[in-house]
Amino acid sequence: MPKVVLVTGMQAAGKSTIAPLLAARMGPPAATLDGDVFYRGVVAGAEVMTPDPSAEAVRQLELRYDASALVAQHYADAGFDFVCSDIVLGDHVERWFSRLHDVDPYLVVLVPSVESIVEREIGRGGAHSYRDWGPSLEDGVRALQAGLDEIPRRGLWLDTTGQTAAETVEAIDLEKARW
Repeated sequence: MPKVVLVTGMQAAGKSTIAPLLAARMGPPAATLDGDVFYRGVVAGAEVMTPDPSAEAVRQLELRYDASALVAQHYADAGFDFVCSDIVLGDHVERWFSRLHDVDPYLVVLVPSVESIVEREIGRGGAHSYRDWGPSLEDGVRALQAGLDEIPRRGLWLDTTGQTAAETVEAIDLEKARW
């Protein structure tokens, strides 16, 4: 049975780097997708998620999650293991997995320290991804990080502070990540 892994966590936690490395370790055949593809796909009328999101922002977020679950299922139906990376929090995690059938589901939550995320965001330069979440970058990270507490405590939760991408992938034990 194909494996489908959702790699989630905060912005700048390393999801987009880890997912293809994990997929490469799992396959062949294996495929990966970064949910940001669907976020960037809305080119007119995009609504940004904030601590107090509009109904349209939530609708667009759910469309994005549904699209990535459909792609995961499509690849799994073709016999591929699949790794999706995206910021999926709270009840959305359970909803994402409920869209899948006839797969072995896994959840990996990357949880580096707030300081580590701040350092990574600063290293990216420009406007930070947390600008709508608090008066400072650190406040924004802490505010969005509260969403991690709403994820069911299942799967594998990894503190990746100070780890390289290779070390993080090495630390992912899929048996412990089973959803």
